[in-house]
Formats: sequence, C-alpha cells, structure tokens
Amino acid sequence: MTIKEISEALHVSISTVSKALNDATDIAEETKLRIQEYAGSVGYRVKAKKTAPRRICAMYERVDSDTRNNILNHVISSFTDIAIANNYEVMIDYVVSKPNDFVLDDYLVQNNFCAAFIVGMNFKSRIYKQMKNTTIPLVLLDNRISDAPLISSVSSENTDAIVYAIKYLVKRGHSKIGFLMGENDSQVSAERLAGYISGLARAGIEYNNDYIYYGDFTKSSGEEASAFFAESGVTAIICCSDIMAMGLIDGLKACDKSVPEDISVIGFDDLNLLKFTSYDLTTMKQDFNRLGEEAFKLIDDMLEGRSAQQVMLQCKLIERGSVKSLV
Repeated sequence: MTIKEISEALHVSISTVSKALNDATDIAEETKLRIQEYAGSVGYRVKAKKTAPRRICAMYERVDSDTRNNILNHVISSFTDIAIANNYEVMIDYVVSKPNDFVLDDYLVQNNFCAAFIVGMNFKSRIYKQMKNTTIPLVLLDNRISDAPLISSVSSENTDAIVYAIKYLVKRGHSKIGFLMGENDSQVSAERLAGYISGLARAGIEYNNDYIYYGDFTKSSGEEASAFFAESGVTAIICCSDIMAMGLIDGLKACDKSVPEDISVIGFDDLNLLKFTSYDLTTMKQDFNRLGEEAFKLIDDMLEGRSAQQVMLQCKLIERGSVKSLV
C-alpha cells in the first residue's frame, strides 16, 4: 500500500495523506485520525524521518508578471507542501538571475541539493541542453528529455485534451474551428497543436492553416488575435491558455463579435481567477495540485533508487457558457 493508494481510497490529496502520516499540525484532527486509522488497518508503515531535511531546489526559468507564472506558483506550492511534510527543505531560485556561465549541475552539487524541480522552461532555455549531463535527479514540468536516466517529467495530457475539445465542438455542430497557439518554443504548445491537427483529422475536418494564430501565452496576444479571428470565418476557437482566451474574448468584443453568439471559445487551465470574472469560460482543466504532488513523488522515487518516469495527468472539460451549439 502506498500514499497514493491511500489518497485514492479516502478521496483526499497525496499531500493531505502525507501530512497526516507525519503528524503535521496544519491538517484537521478528524481528517488526520481517519487517515492514520485507515493506514494502520491496511498495514502501512510510516518511514522513519530523516535526521535532517534533504534539500530540493525548485528552479524557475524566469519571473513572469502574467498568469502563466501564477500557474507555476500553484504547482510549486503543492510540491513544496508535500516535500516539507516529508522532511525535505525546498528552496526557490531562478535561472534568469544567474550569470551567463551558469551550469545547473555545478550549482546543485555546490549547494548540497539532492534533487531539483524545473518549471517554466522552453526549448530556448540555456539550461535545456545541459540537462542530459546531470548527476542530480531532476523532474521537469511540461518538458520531457529522453534517454536521461536521472530526469523524470510530469505534465498534463495536452494532446488528448485538445482532441477532446474538438470532439466536443464538433458534436455541437462546429466544423470551422480556429486555434490560438502558445509560444513557438514551448513543448506544451507543440503538443496542443498536435492535438488540434489530430482532432480535426479524427473528425474528418480538413486542416486549414489560415485558422491558426501564433500567440505567446499572454493576454495581450489573445487581444491581438481577435481581429485575425473576427475575419477568418471560424465559428469556434480553442486557446492554449485561459489567459489568452480572456484577451481574445475582450478583443472580439471590441471587433463587435460576441462570445458565444458569434464565436465560441474554449480555454485551457481552469484558472482560479475565473471564479472572480464574468468570462464564463468553458475550458480544459489541469489539476495543478496533483502536478505538484506527482513531481515530488517522482523525486522521492528516484532518491530511493527507482528509475526515472514520465507521468501525464488527464485533463477534464469544464463546461460553462462560452460555447454555443449550432445544432
């Protein structure tokens, strides 16, 4: 029996189970006792705590002022909670703050880190090509590097999520479907674009390059895309992020196009801030808490001598009011 299996049996998060088994104070006593009693009944034994916390570095590629960074913060927060509950110390740092000759592996070794969680990285990152030479276990968010025994990865199932979004739109009568792309150098963007192309093919819809606009995960790029899509003839648009979808909706309004009456819009992420806005956005939901929890589990597994793994989590369609049925 593992912590993950206990969490699934009791319908609580992995971090909640970990905190309960480690007798943390920031958890409801009733929940703690329920988890501890169940763990005892199935024969789960809590590992003896290490005498001193091991150090993990959570390394951001850069500091962003937009909502993309808020997503990363959510994942890092979940990761940090479960790491601390398991007697690890987590230090946050940024590649952008390092000198030009920065070498990731040297930095981790010299600062006594046992592992690192790398987030916000794209293909142009100056540490991307360094990673295959790592001597320290790494977990990458939204990136995968093959043939690297010390590099695990965790991400959402980006391709399948977009395929599902297209299936959802087609079922509602849409065949002229646009796609608002994220930044070109992002693995996430590439996977979601692949989902768009695959989803169209599966639906028997001819691919049209004129229905794609290349953005960069910012709200302003969504606003800039609105004039393009307003004249494109599409009846629906899938966006690579909620924040771009918000900008797109604002821009379409300025172009005298109403959502969803004139054009339907689907986002990607299900940001918490949507609860405090009027966008009423249908979106593909990522589980940010689980991304952080699984990242920690991958690190813990590698430090226990297990092989590197690639974990992909399913997304869920959250249906709201930004899609109109044409049938």
